[in-house]
Amino acid sequence: MTGERTFQKFKRLISKKAFLLWLDSLKKDYKLIGPRYYRGNQAVFKEVDSSKELFMEYESAMLSPGKLFLYKPQEELFRFTFNETSNPPSPPFSKRGMGGFSSKKITVDEIKPDMAKQVIVGVHPCDVNAILYLDRTFLGAFKDPHYEARRKNTLIISLNCTHVGGNCFCSSVGAGPFLHSVGGYDVLLTDFESEYLVEIKSREAEELFGLEGRGAGRDEMRFKAEKEKAMQGKFRKTLNVSGLDNIFAENMEHPVWQQTAEEKCLSCSNCVMVCPTCFCYDLRDEMSMNLKTVTRYRCFDACLDIRFAEVHGGNFRQSRAARLRQFVAHKLDQTNQYGVFGTVGCGRCITWCPTGIDLTEIAEELRTKN
Repeated sequence: MTGERTFQKFKRLISKKAFLLWLDSLKKDYKLIGPRYYRGNQAVFKEVDSSKELFMEYESAMLSPGKLFLYKPQEELFRFTFNETSNPPSPPFSKRGMGGFSSKKITVDEIKPDMAKQVIVGVHPCDVNAILYLDRTFLGAFKDPHYEARRKNTLIISLNCTHVGGNCFCSSVGAGPFLHSVGGYDVLLTDFESEYLVEIKSREAEELFGLEGRGAGRDEMRFKAEKEKAMQGKFRKTLNVSGLDNIFAENMEHPVWQQTAEEKCLSCSNCVMVCPTCFCYDLRDEMSMNLKTVTRYRCFDACLDIRFAEVHGGNFRQSRAARLRQFVAHKLDQTNQYGVFGTVGCGRCITWCPTGIDLTEIAEELRTKN
């Protein structure tokens, strides 16, 4: 349920109470996932038993729902089992149906994709754009079956922002604070005090939505535009993105990389772990305690880790400065990969850096001394 078939016929004002009751009605067929209160204006996305647990007024969440419930931090892919008894003579590997392969000594089972249906509610515009970025990676020329299955079985309900965090710069990269993407989600909510302006973006959502409410006309849409304009005026952090590709290309040896690496960067990879668009992963094998089963996992990896660039014969990003440059450049420079910036301006990498590294300040340093 990705909202590709966008038609935008439905624009209604629905009382918040009625909308939350509708969410509860989905529980019989869907997992309900949304922001739960953590502390201050922070939330954490979790599965909830009731809409009463939702904290829809949150400012930010440490981890994007896209990298928790669509692209998972750790995922089982294969299971290898060592057989105790020998099988009848057979070729080294023979097909065992759709689930895997077997041999005399080893059985290999491929873990099937999770087909459970889920609703993720309260996804801010930056995180919707981050999910669209992950789509480019996992639903491109080569489709990842696990990601694809979850994406198709997920209803995404986005929520336009009502708060601007101190490190948010989504407006500079066109990823917020209000959502303008034509697809990739199913429902868009805008807070109208005691009501939500509900805009249905996909036919799947239209078929599920059973509330009439009252129609939203020009006055309501004008009010929405005014709310967006007011939000735009609250940003304290901005980034001039003009010409960044050339600026980075011309400053690969700029002293800011070495200086920041020596004075601040710990290579802790916090920035990568909280970044909603970072998609690199590693494959790891884990042996069971009885030595009879090996499980192969896919798990998040980080370009700040010194082992990330190890290949046969050496490490092509041995220095911390090179690894820091790789991360920042992938967020702000390499638009040739997908045609968009690798950052959605959520500011998480700044917020959760223990030494306060700010990639917008690095970009400004490159620009002023270029």
